[in-house]
Formats: sequence, structure tokens, C-alpha cells
Amino acid sequence: MEISEWSRVLEGVDLTPRARRAFLRLVERHREGADSLIDWDSIHSPQVDRLVPYENLEPPDEDAGREALAHLAVCKLNGGLGTSMGCPGPKSLIPIRDGLTFLDFIMGQLQELEQTWAVRVPLILMNSFYTEEQTALVLSNYPDSQPIECFTQNRFPRLDKATGRPLKEEEFGQEAWYPPGHGDLYTCLEEQGILDRLRDEGKKLLFVSNADNLGATADPAIAHHMLKHDIPFLMEMTPKTSADVKGGTLYEDSDGRLHLLEVAQVPPKHVDAFCGTEKFRVFNTNNIWIHLDHLKRRLERGPMDLNLIVNEKSVDGRAVIQLETAIGAALEHFEQAVGLVVNRDRFLPVKKTSDLLVIQSDLFVQEGAHLRRNPARAQANLPSVVWQGPLENFEEYSRRVSQAPSLVDLESLEAEGNVWFRGVATLKGRVRLISHGKPLAVPGGVVIENQTLEN
Repeated sequence: MEISEWSRVLEGVDLTPRARRAFLRLVERHREGADSLIDWDSIHSPQVDRLVPYENLEPPDEDAGREALAHLAVCKLNGGLGTSMGCPGPKSLIPIRDGLTFLDFIMGQLQELEQTWAVRVPLILMNSFYTEEQTALVLSNYPDSQPIECFTQNRFPRLDKATGRPLKEEEFGQEAWYPPGHGDLYTCLEEQGILDRLRDEGKKLLFVSNADNLGATADPAIAHHMLKHDIPFLMEMTPKTSADVKGGTLYEDSDGRLHLLEVAQVPPKHVDAFCGTEKFRVFNTNNIWIHLDHLKRRLERGPMDLNLIVNEKSVDGRAVIQLETAIGAALEHFEQAVGLVVNRDRFLPVKKTSDLLVIQSDLFVQEGAHLRRNPARAQANLPSVVWQGPLENFEEYSRRVSQAPSLVDLESLEAEGNVWFRGVATLKGRVRLISHGKPLAVPGGVVIENQTLEN
């Protein structure tokens, strides 16, 4: 189908004119092969001088820190559902500790920032059509003294993989649509007037991160560094470990420009090298700092063609594709972009219930609205927690883990099948819990060290 035909097809689709143009541009680029795999031999890990260690930042004094924060707004990417944990609602509304949700923690962190620096940093949520309604309902119960601005990103039609045509809403309902990735942020900021309004309010920086990353806090040292050196775009990276097999990373091209590399762009025969730690030393935390004046000037030159990601899905047995973009891919559109290497404390995502167990355990201590690594843990890395079966579901997890076990001295935990935790057990070394049907209950007070329990 030609692009001219696409325009006619989309006339009956509920899209704003600018969203329609953005979607047609994705379709056109897909047809042109913009999603083709990268030339592996032409790329390499960035030189050390292109990756700035966080420790090298100059800590701002009180006045400089307050000034930097006065120019800052925070945006949380709140479009995701907790489907990987069996939760149909927004992930940001899942209880984490003591009944507090991700959103509660985010608000608490900004309140503590205000108390410390005597400056209010506004919070903006980018919702998807999946999350906007439930998020608005919860926010209506927040006190008026804590205003939160929300906007909803675009929704684009899924494409039938066989025909290339959009799914029809009358046939597939809401499943005919998808949010086109967090790279959509730039279009939304411009189209919905948010970029101009923030600049009119004196904001120069926007810190963007995933709502499920409790380590992604507004940092005055990074904000100060951005403004002092007039940095247009900064991406927080962290040293790669064997656990970070599919996280995006940075590479440097032959012209010395930085780019974001996602696993979907890697030729199949090089995926193992991408997932390893030899060729690429850091990976993307998706903590992104954007200088709004630079973004405004860049968008005035035309839309940014971000790296195209083709995401294949199945809807009611129908193979479909989603054309998406990632927010970090804008890095290559700013010549003076920076990769900042931060420690793992700024990357605490919760994608699965096994991640939830880790942050609910004594591996972390809660200080106000922040989670800090427990200094009692000798190992630098967090333990590996992998399980199969009911524990993968949030509701079952909540039933089966009455209290998180002690994991301070744990190296790895594998749990499979009908496993229960009946109190605070202590797990050390390498532990395997395997149920072949009958309940395997771990009572409180026991110590399991380098053992496999099986029934």
C-alpha cells in the first residue's frame, strides 16, 4: 500500500493531524528499511572520555543546587501496565512497601527534595491510554498541595503483519491500538504545548525516567552540571553486568557521534556479544536529562527520526506489528550529548515479582521515600532471583510471600512450582526451592544456605 493510500485509510482513524503525520512517517521509514539491522563491524564501545563518571561532577553549594533545581521539572513515564506480573492496572499503582506504591514513593522523594532545598520541582506523568483513567482516579485522592500534571501520549493503530493494514477498532476494540514507545515524548511535548509552557515558566531541564525505577531521583549535582556546561542531552548509564543481558547500550560511530543501541537492532549472530560485557561496558538506565532550550531549537528544524523499533505481537491469534521509538535514541541528534556513568543505586527497576522481592527484602533499607543498599551486604552485585510458577503472578506472590526473606548473604535463588514463604527465613549462598506439586513451605526463622529443597 502506497503512502498516499495510507492517508486515505487513516481518515477514519481517530488521530490528531500531527499524530497522523508522525505515524505515517514511521510507516514510511519502515517501508524504506529504517529498522534494518546495524552494521556490527562499524560500531564500538564509546571511548572513556565520552563517558563521564558521576564522581567527577562538581557538587553544587546550597545556592547553586537550589538554582539548578528551580529550573528543573520531572517527568515519569507512566504508560506501562503490570502485565508481566499479572496486574492489569498501571504498574505505578502497585504497592511496594508498607502499602506505598511507586507513585507514593515518587511524590515522597519530591517532597523531601522540597524540604531540603526549599524549592518545588513539578511532577509530570506521561500516561498511555491504558493508564490515564486509573491514574487520574488515584490522583484525585491526593491532597491539592501536591499538584501533578498528566498528559496522555499518542495511540497508533497496530498493523496486521500479513496485510500491513491497520487493525479495525470495531473488530479488535482497544487492542487495535498501541502506545508507540516513550520516544513519543518529544512529539507530545511539542504538540500539546508542554515544552513551550515549561520554558515560559523558567524551566530549562526535564528529567525523565521510568515510573518503576525507584532509584531515579532528581539529583541537584546532575542538574547543576547540565546547566553549567550547557549540555543538551544526558543519558545515565551504569556498568553492565551479566544480569543486564538485553539493556540498551551506547556505541560510538566512525564519526565519533554517540548512539543508542537496542537489542532489536543487533544482527542475530551478534546478540550474544551484545548481551555480554566485553564489547559494551555500560547500559542505558533510561534516566534521561534534556535541556529544553536545545530541544526547542532541534525541533524547530523538524521532527527527529528516532531509531525505529518493530515490535511483533499477537492479538487474538493475529500476528501484528507495532512501530515504536525509544526516548534515548534522541541522543544522536545532539552533538554534545553526554553519557554519565552512575552507580546501581540509580537503577532499581521492578519488571517482575522477583525484582519486587529484592527491593522488599533486607537488601535495601528505607530512608524516608528512598531505598538504600544495605551496607551489611558484602557483595557488590544484587543476587539473582529467578522463579517459575505461581510466584510470577503479583496476586499469588502477595499471598505466598507473607514477609520477604533475608537475602543479604544470598548469591542466587531459584524457586519453581508451589512454593510458599511462611515468615522471615534467611537464605544464603545458592538456594533452590523446587516443588513438583505438593506445597513447599519455607517457615520463618530457618536458615537455608547452599541447599536445594525439593518435594
